[in-house]
Amino acid sequence: MKKLFLIAILSLALAPAMAQHGGHNCGNCPHHKQQQGACCNAQNKQAKTVNGMAAEIVKAFPEAKSVKKETKWTVVYDAAKKVLGYAVYSKPASDGIKGFNGETPLMVALDASQKIKCVVLLPNNESPEYLQRVVDAGLLKSWDGMKVKKARKKKVDTVSGATFSSQGIIQTLQAALKNL
Repeated sequence: MKKLFLIAILSLALAPAMAQHGGHNCGNCPHHKQQQGACCNAQNKQAKTVNGMAAEIVKAFPEAKSVKKETKWTVVYDAAKKVLGYAVYSKPASDGIKGFNGETPLMVALDASQKIKCVVLLPNNESPEYLQRVVDAGLLKSWDGMKVKKARKKKVDTVSGATFSSQGIIQTLQAALKNL
């Protein structure tokens, strides 16, 4: 009975915030903090673009002005057409790799020297509370600064309490980097 009462109280407390944000993950409030981070650790349910570029690319590369899709990655350019880095998407290489509630697609941002700048979690069906554990544990930052070859081989522990989600993310990252 106490649990039911607590759930009812929490529902009432969160209802105004959800209504204010239209029921979507806005990234600007505490119940969506998994979206915050220097390199767009986003879990947006809606794909967004900024100046014709995916929002995750713009957040990973704030100076980005244009992109060019190539076979193994998307090249990111600044205003002077200088290469800022590369965006590597896990799909289709990660198709079939699942976390707890399905696939956990990623975008891996590489700097111009092809070192991992950040790993971005893309829209998925994982539970926000478990993904928050993954983010808080620093799993998405485990590969930052590494060259692709080293990152592919790095052994990363799963996050306690979010084992399936973190295992899906680890396997997805390895699949994304496999052919680079």
